[in-house]
Amino acid sequence: MDRSANNGGVYGPLLGLITPMGNPCAEPELSILTGAALLTARATAPSADSRTRLGDYIDAIGPALASFDLAPLTAAGFACTCYYLRGPEAEARDMAAHTERAGYPVITATEAIRAMCGSLGLSRLALMAPYPAWLVDEAKRYFSAAGLGIVAHAGLPADLADTRKIYRLSAADVAELADRLDHAAADAVLIGGTGMPSLPFVVAEQLGKPVFSSNMALASALLSARMDAAGRTEGFRRILSPGARWRQRLGLWRPD
Repeated sequence: MDRSANNGGVYGPLLGLITPMGNPCAEPELSILTGAALLTARATAPSADSRTRLGDYIDAIGPALASFDLAPLTAAGFACTCYYLRGPEAEARDMAAHTERAGYPVITATEAIRAMCGSLGLSRLALMAPYPAWLVDEAKRYFSAAGLGIVAHAGLPADLADTRKIYRLSAADVAELADRLDHAAADAVLIGGTGMPSLPFVVAEQLGKPVFSSNMALASALLSARMDAAGRTEGFRRILSPGARWRQRLGLWRPD
């Protein structure tokens, strides 16, 4: 593929990003986290039923990738955790097929979480996510199949039957989740879901252990997609660092 098509690379690496329709956080957070040029596509689904809609988002990955046409992408990410519904084995098969067809790595947010945990030796997670109860159960099954345990979970009081309501949450809601979370037995805290604003909390947190979000894991996985295992591990460590460059970019984005 002709990389010179990326305007001579004047804006750095070119990454593709597929987000569920209506997700207000994935694009700005991935932009802040990667500092890269992004081409984005929306996965759309007509169903009012959340379980059906999440499955439809998975089926929309192929058409979304096709919409990038011949853009010289370094990698593309699927900013959604809906592979909870199908499991890591199906996810790995699907992404291998998409990668082969596209000619560049295609990575999901849940794959990135698993890769981050594997690289950094994290096996017990405390999950902050305002998922409906059925989706929390699916997340636990998914992570268990991948050799990871959800040892604690905190959600908002209201059961969000329509998962799109997550998109209305604020940084204050994330802090409320943290107040409800018993993370003592966890190796790290995961802010699940890609549509909930996570970065302000990560910058301000005082939990005394690693805290990362789905979007942070995906950003690092995309930036290191063509590196060896050591490079990917260093990328995951770097994004957690107090000196990570994305923290400066976040300060530029946030209103006074």
